[in-house]
Formats: sequence, structure tokens, C-alpha cells
Amino acid sequence: MLNLNTVKSVLTFLILLILLPISNALAGYEEAKEAYDDRRFEEAFEGFTEAAEDGHMLAQYYLAVMYATGRTLPRDDVTAYKWFMKAALQGHPISQGNIGTMKLNARGTDFDVTGSYFWFILAEDGGFEKARKFMWRVTNYMERDDINSIQAKAAEWIKENRGERPEEG
Repeated sequence: MLNLNTVKSVLTFLILLILLPISNALAGYEEAKEAYDDRRFEEAFEGFTEAAEDGHMLAQYYLAVMYATGRTLPRDDVTAYKWFMKAALQGHPISQGNIGTMKLNARGTDFDVTGSYFWFILAEDGGFEKARKFMWRVTNYMERDDINSIQAKAAEWIKENRGERPEEG
């Protein structure tokens, strides 16, 4: 029969196993961001890559920026789109806006006005105010039924991923 100390030791070990990747991703991101801010882009790229692969949302965003701008490596819109999408699906508003822009300009993905509109709605809802002007511009190229449908899909995504917000008024 296991004693209480053995159970505590096993539980502590298991918790550490779970938290270690999270801790490593955070530390890797912070070091990479410092390198990025200091314009040591090769070092930043390595750190962001490791943290992004561990699921760190901001590392995914910065890695996407590096691919989208061609900083330290040839510009690669397809890979930039992939990393922006990973961050966008975690709720990063600027990445959501970038997905909208990439869809609108067919950079790294197919041209998709309704998809662009969807991501601009999410970005604006998340606090990325610049998305608002793009969001309303694309509606000029959409049918009313498509606008309503995309608004409903966006509202559902927001409800499922950000929680329901209280009614204003």
C-alpha cells in the first residue's frame, strides 16, 4: 500500500511534467522577444520557432511576422499564414486581422472575401481596432445574405472561444 508521501511525490512529479513545456515555451519566447527587440533576428527566429512549436501564441505571431516580412529568411507567405492561423485560432486579434488581410490579398492562401470578413470581425471583437475599417470595406463586395451568414458564424466562434458577453444597453 502506498503511503501519503509517495502519492504526493508522484503527483508533484506529474504536475512538473505537465508544467515544464509551458514554462520552457514562456522562457524561450521571452528570450526570443528580447533578441528580436535588439535586432538579433537569427537568435529571435530560433527562439520563436521553438516556443511556437510548443504552442506559445505570441511566439507564433512573431514567427509569422518574420516569415511574412522576410526578416532573416526569404519571405514565405504560406508559412507566415500557417503561423498567423495558429495564433489566430488561439484568439490573437492582430493575427486574426492578418489572416483577414492575407485572404483579401491572396497572400499565402486563396482569395476569399467572406473568409476575410470573418477574420476581421474576430480581430475587431478582440480589440484590434484597425480591423474595423477593413471589415466594413469588404462588405461592399459581399451580398447581404453572405454578410449575415458570416456575422452569425463569427458570433458563434466568439461565444465558443471568448465566452458570452453581457448585452449592452
